Amino acid sequence: MTLSHHLDDATLISYAACTLPYAMIVVVEAHLELCATCRDTAKNAREIGGALLTDIEPVTISAVRREQILAQVGSATIHRLPMARPVGRNEMPMALQRALNLNRYDDIPWRHSGPGIKIHKIAKQEGESGFFGLLKIESGRSMPEHGHGGMELTLVLKGAYHDELGHFAKGDIADHDESVEHTPVVVGDEACICLVANQAATRFRSWPARIMQKFIGI
Repeated sequence: MTLSHHLDDATLISYAACTLPYAMIVVVEAHLELCATCRDTAKNAREIGGALLTDIEPVTISAVRREQILAQVGSATIHRLPMARPVGRNEMPMALQRALNLNRYDDIPWRHSGPGIKIHKIAKQEGESGFFGLLKIESGRSMPEHGHGGMELTLVLKGAYHDELGHFAKGDIADHDESVEHTPVVVGDEACICLVANQAATRFRSWPARIMQKFIGI
């Protein structure tokens, strides 16, 4: 699979260092199953991080600080890099299957959230903010022009969309921050299904879209 849009290096470094929230880890790992380029970058980042740790000079710390560090290490989520895996037309990436406990898009309990838009929220871990879930937008429909309140990852699982940043098809990922504003439009003959995780609510520009946001929930 040849992809056009990849994860930012900073995101992959954060993933390799196990500092991303759970929702974004799921999106990253779903993309890594499909993207050899980002898989290699994540592997290199993890190897570099391990090498840097071995070069750090030992220091003396208090017993209290030692216990604090051990507690942080014990609570960290250490994840293995996903393996390359061909994903069939109607099959979900393994990372998403684990998050949903489902393996087919037809089994998702979609909720209508606007003309041509369906949504399914996925449970986040305690303390995580923002939206985590799936969007299904019918062909020819668009999301209103919007920006972002922080980091947002959007992975295309089926179909395709086009916006000011280019054409995004299956496996492509949009790695945005608060500087990006765009108007995604679904292209092609089928609905576009995307896996989305963000840090804060989407910033819609128009008042009608802001009103609809209460129903869309993103």
